[in-house]
Amino acid sequence: MKAIGIDIGGTNTAVSICSSSGRTSMRFDFPTPVSSSPEKTVSNILNKISQRCDLDTISAAGIGVPAMIKPKNGFVFYAPNLGWKNFSVRKAVMKNHRFKKMVFENDANCAAWGIYKTHKAPKPHFLAVLTLGTGIGAGFIQSGKLFAHKSVSVFEAGHIKIVPGGLKCGCGARGCLEAYCGSAYMNKWASGFWSKTRFAGKNLSAREIYDESRKSAAWAKKIWKRYGSYLGLAVSDIVNLFAADKIIFTGGLAGAYSEFKESLMLELDRNVLPPYRESVSTEVCRQNHYIGADGAADLALL
Repeated sequence: MKAIGIDIGGTNTAVSICSSSGRTSMRFDFPTPVSSSPEKTVSNILNKISQRCDLDTISAAGIGVPAMIKPKNGFVFYAPNLGWKNFSVRKAVMKNHRFKKMVFENDANCAAWGIYKTHKAPKPHFLAVLTLGTGIGAGFIQSGKLFAHKSVSVFEAGHIKIVPGGLKCGCGARGCLEAYCGSAYMNKWASGFWSKTRFAGKNLSAREIYDESRKSAAWAKKIWKRYGSYLGLAVSDIVNLFAADKIIFTGGLAGAYSEFKESLMLELDRNVLPPYRESVSTEVCRQNHYIGADGAADLALL
């Protein structure tokens, strides 16, 4: 049985195809099609995939969505970075193609599973994965099992409150981690750091801020220092709540780890309870781009 993993992101969609033994035969990605209709977006995604591979040869599909989702039937409660609300991904997929088996999960859970499966021994007992991208997702693996609930996706770490009454998040609440560390939101607080530079009045991407930091621009280094502090507050809560012994970052902004690691670790030292502080470690997933799609495909084979 061939399986396909489709990792739908707010910016890009990644695809991984593997055999029944889990061996990957093809990977590719493309910009997530923009449409006011979620049904049309799903249709466009499947059309793009069918241009690269024959869907009739694939029996199982694992689909990751950056959303609060009901894994049992693929119903999306809310996907703020896609603009989806009360939408059935399953029904939309079935209008275009009928796979024999379909599995639906939050995209960060797919990434967490993909990372856990490829992690070298000894595998972490409590693994927390944070996807640093357009928004902030998170997945948790406990004793080799995905921390999950059949009725709704869980472990929404991107909506841990780090600044009471702070910036408004796409979820509608204020002060969420995502509102400060998601790439789609960074300009709201970071733009003031370059207001007196040649970039004044511009919206810079996280990549541009990273490039300037690598060039030793003081204002850019201050942004990543602040970024690491915000992230560290949320990670400290995760460690204290779940006794996580490994924190792994993935997603586009994880590439800036060298720039925010120092302030991140400072917050962990300040806030993590001593027994947990001794055992927790952090790192970046090096197999970054397709790890969510790989994890989705593997989940479809279970």
